[in-house]
Amino acid sequence: MPALPSPRPIALLAPRLDYAPAARAIQACAERLAPAGYYLAAGPWRDASLLPRLAQLAPAAALAIGPLDDPPLRAAVAALEIPVVETWSAPAAPLDSLVTADNTEAGRLAARHLAEKGHARVACISADTPWERARREGFIASAAALGRDLVADIVQPEAQQLNDGRMAFLRLLTTNTIFDAVFCTSDLLAAATVSEAHNRDLHVPQDLAVLGFTEDGSAAQWVQGLTTLGVDAAELGRRAGQLLLDRLDGEQPAGTRLTLDVVFEARLST
Repeated sequence: MPALPSPRPIALLAPRLDYAPAARAIQACAERLAPAGYYLAAGPWRDASLLPRLAQLAPAAALAIGPLDDPPLRAAVAALEIPVVETWSAPAAPLDSLVTADNTEAGRLAARHLAEKGHARVACISADTPWERARREGFIASAAALGRDLVADIVQPEAQQLNDGRMAFLRLLTTNTIFDAVFCTSDLLAAATVSEAHNRDLHVPQDLAVLGFTEDGSAAQWVQGLTTLGVDAAELGRRAGQLLLDRLDGEQPAGTRLTLDVVFEARLST
């Protein structure tokens, strides 16, 4: 009986593996790669002392979840001269190929929806990540163009738990501004905003409309009736996995860019 070929590694470059959308994308990508004989190899590659290990791994390709923005790591990956697929946000100069969502357009869609609902004084709550910054910037620019009054712009340094989102909403309240709608650039921030608003006897959407952005489908489970924009993280992972295989097989050229559509689901919170 002939021996099965050894599976080949694909380097997984991710700042965090416990972020729910990233985990969902990684799982979907791994499932797409496995039948073709590849597996994702995670490691603390951002540690400069471990970069030589990355070369020793001799990966067939690399998958970046989130921005590949660490200069030594980016240089080390480029030096491998292998197919690379970057995901979620588009860098100014991609190493190779991309699978992204149009985060700026998502922010524009959020502003248009709130304007159509008649909300004149709006606020934005975001976390400090490249993709959430793009959603925030799209929202702020479009709100201004639509004549909406942006009364507060809250950027939470980190948003990994619901309590982080609650702190962001409390920061919004301490601005002592009057607002009738909030765009939250992640489902976690939106769920925390609705929860804390209810704790303060604010009715959604009568007193405050809340619009979120979902990547893993959890927003509707956390807050029944939450209006969201979003992308399917699992679909992004599958598309990234297929693009990696296509690059390895020579069926797609370097520089391929795939953009997932942003889906809008209107529910009761707006």
